[in-house]
Amino acid sequence: RTFDDFLTYVEDHTDLPLVQLDTVIGRVGGKVILTIHFVNSDFMIGILLENKTATEVANKIRSFKMELKSLGFAFGEIAPLLLTDNGGEFSNVSAFENDPDGNTESHMFFCEPCSPHEKAEIEKNHTLFRDIVPSGTSFDDFSQETVDLIFSHVNAVKRKQFNGKSAYDMFSFSYSEILASALGISFIPANQVIQSPKLLKVSFS
Repeated sequence: RTFDDFLTYVEDHTDLPLVQLDTVIGRVGGKVILTIHFVNSDFMIGILLENKTATEVANKIRSFKMELKSLGFAFGEIAPLLLTDNGGEFSNVSAFENDPDGNTESHMFFCEPCSPHEKAEIEKNHTLFRDIVPSGTSFDDFSQETVDLIFSHVNAVKRKQFNGKSAYDMFSFSYSEILASALGISFIPANQVIQSPKLLKVSFS
């Protein structure tokens, strides 16, 4: 599951879309957000965690997969190839690779230690998240709805690499608006995008 293994796997599976994983930290010891980044569309979602432990991450990703299944979607169909860092929170590999019935649906690989450039796309997209939620901000008062709102606005930002289309536009075109909604992301009109901490004031008002 090393990064070299990942490169070899990609050579043999060039058609598989890549999804990168990471965690962003709020207050030390507080709630954490698991980020899931669909590289081809620059589309990112977040799952709120109570803490940064392998058990919490595994439980939340399993619940997430069950919810998707109840809505008629399979995690492995949209995230067949996973790449993340070697943080301990990702140590329960089977939670990510197996579907709710225990069958393999995804393949997960790990970057080399201290090598964020190997998943540069998700690292770059975190800067859009931090425009709204500056480093050091506690997530303890956040709900999953708060996280979904933040990433709905992040995904609504127009992207130069997509000739002015947003990540939401690209993802919903490749998959569907129904799937975007199932992932917790809503369409935000361009003239209503708030890409600053003001969004949190609106959320908690």
